Amino acid sequence: MHSYQPRDDRVRFVETHILQRWLDNGVDDNGKPVVMVDTRNDFEVDVGTFNNTVDYRIKKFTEFPDVIAAHKADFEGKTVVTFCTGGIRCEKAAIHMQNIGYDNVYQLEGGILKYFEEVGGDHYTGDCFVFDYRTALNPKLEPTETAQCFNCRAVVTPRQQLSPEYVYGKSCPHCYGK
Repeated sequence: MHSYQPRDDRVRFVETHILQRWLDNGVDDNGKPVVMVDTRNDFEVDVGTFNNTVDYRIKKFTEFPDVIAAHKADFEGKTVVTFCTGGIRCEKAAIHMQNIGYDNVYQLEGGILKYFEEVGGDHYTGDCFVFDYRTALNPKLEPTETAQCFNCRAVVTPRQQLSPEYVYGKSCPHCYGK
């Protein structure tokens, strides 16, 4: 098993404004199709992600190496950009991809939050889950009303919070009665 710690073999990164241009055009500066790969867990992706993103519905990051290795052929001839909330997990993912033979992989420098800060919400739908009391931030980096269930850890949208099954600190529509 490889160590996925970023070191001297740091992968190439793409800056936010360049990624925005690539997504506007659908191709990178060399004319290769750009594919976004979300390296976050499924519940984070459910809050929001880039449009047309590859999402393997992983439950935890340790599943990523096997999943991405099994789908290597899907990315032939394409530029792959990994992304995550703040830039750490996607760097580990990109290093792993490079180590197993992906030849045109980048990570989004600074992750979704830096993209929001520098570019806004272009090519992104929804909010960004964050692991603190704010739960989710919109593209203006403002906290949203999205919450997380204390019982099952599921993301609970403002609409789901109106349900009688949502009891703050106890249950939500995802886990009520289970």
